[in-house]
Amino acid sequence: MYRENRLKARLGAGDKCLGCWLWLGSPDTAEILALAGFDVLMIDHEHGPGNFKTAIDIMRAASVGDSTVIMRVESDDAAFLKRALDAGVEGVMVPNIESAEQARTVVRACRYPPRGRRGAAFSATRASDYGLRAAEYAKTAADNLLVIAQIESATAVENIEQIAAVDGIDMLFIGPTDLSGSVDKLLAFDDPEVLALIEAAERGIKQAGKKLGGIVMGGETVAAKFDRGYDLLVAGGDVVFLREGAKALRAQVPSS
Repeated sequence: MYRENRLKARLGAGDKCLGCWLWLGSPDTAEILALAGFDVLMIDHEHGPGNFKTAIDIMRAASVGDSTVIMRVESDDAAFLKRALDAGVEGVMVPNIESAEQARTVVRACRYPPRGRRGAAFSATRASDYGLRAAEYAKTAADNLLVIAQIESATAVENIEQIAAVDGIDMLFIGPTDLSGSVDKLLAFDDPEVLALIEAAERGIKQAGKKLGGIVMGGETVAAKFDRGYDLLVAGGDVVFLREGAKALRAQVPSS
């Protein structure tokens, strides 16, 4: 169902928003997490096994609550972005954006002409309520969509000012795992070089006036991360909640 993007409106009002990952492609899990009250459900199509049909089923299930459904797409491929948008996702997060030109390419792929190069099929797609709201969708979709560029490399941090300046990029989202790997220090989050890269990215994004997104790593808290200036945090997810809940229960029983 086409509607005002609650998440984009809340971020614009200065609210802090909390989300979680959906890796399993399960509508049942998405329904539970939407009812639990997460602001954002992030379908992961970069690493997850889902397809567009499961994504649509997830969006339908999530409609029981107020969660905004975003998809982390597999890449900046325009054809994939077009299909994700036509399916009705309310935002996209594009991994590994390293330059302003790459960011501009993403924005163009998300906008209809003359503002972009998105292929038009709003007379029939789910995004426009199967054409029932085609005219409204064609006019408002670009401004209603949340577009997030993921910052995951030292090169991206070097270019942070130029990326953040791109019109149509609403948020820059720091991915610390791949960022640490880009300097051959994968998961070394306490390493001075990695810490400096994260801090430089945070500083550049906030100075540019763009919304700052990120994840909560081990040893961090949601509250402390919000206090650092983050606007959106994705913490945990379906796999993590299931795994850690099962481990905690199993730990109460001595091994045989």
